Amino acid sequence: MILQSLDLLRQDPVSFILVIGIGLAGLIVGFTVHEFSHAFTAHIQGDGTARRMGRLTFNPIKHIDLLGFLLLLVVGFGWAKPVQVDPYNLRGGRLGMSLVAFAGPLSNFILAFILGLVFRFDLLPVVLQTRGISGVEEILGFAAFLAIFFNLILGIFNLIPLPPLDGSKVLGGLLPRALYEPYLQFERYGWIPLIGLIGVNLFLSYAFNINILGQILLPPALFLFRLATGFN
Repeated sequence: MILQSLDLLRQDPVSFILVIGIGLAGLIVGFTVHEFSHAFTAHIQGDGTARRMGRLTFNPIKHIDLLGFLLLLVVGFGWAKPVQVDPYNLRGGRLGMSLVAFAGPLSNFILAFILGLVFRFDLLPVVLQTRGISGVEEILGFAAFLAIFFNLILGIFNLIPLPPLDGSKVLGGLLPRALYEPYLQFERYGWIPLIGLIGVNLFLSYAFNINILGQILLPPALFLFRLATGFN
């Protein structure tokens, strides 16, 4: 978000503060809804772990992971504090775990489509860049665009099937049992595959201007953005 708004900072610092402030609010709401959805889905399936840990709440302080939030704010991808779930308490077993994992990204997509209604009904202008931005409506339009886009990015990024992202749990619950055991061995590597992907992506981006994560995240994000807003 900050990197995308540097032109606005030079042109109009007050508008920059407004855009970042409103965009931050959208990101915080996105993270909070995402993690609450995990906790709520686990709760209705019989696991009270998240409730006992205070995660069944819309209080953003309970859900924000500082590093993941800062990464999303600055470079466009990140994560929130994981919700602890005991899969043995879930009524749906492995499939139940998939539902818990998928609930988070799904909530971000739903939120993005709800926010997209302001463009569908022409309540705000669609502003996709900060250059030449002026007036309250354009500032709000750009802030709404950021909130929609980063909720989509958050949802899609978390569906990448690498631990500890939600996508790894979604995939794990859908795999046949014969493939599930080998997959558990892969999950034991924890953050290493994801950190490796991010590290390789940063190296290729700076050395060769090749953005692997951008190529993964942007096409579906743009497709969903067009669906949400009606913008072509």
